[in-house]
Amino acid sequence: MTKKRLLSQALLGGVVYFGISLMLEKNYSAQTIRTEGAEALIFVIVYGVGLWAYYKFIKK
Repeated sequence: MTKKRLLSQALLGGVVYFGISLMLEKNYSAQTIRTEGAEALIFVIVYGVGLWAYYKFIKK
């Protein structure tokens, strides 16, 4: 996979994670949005590294 595709897939996964976690939280205050946004950012990084490792080492 190309870097652009990996990045877009990780970012889309982060947006979906952020949206679902906000819906499940049922609280849309600034503190909750900030907390869930930080968690979504961590998810994007971990998911992106996982995708990169999968396509680099496992799916040759």
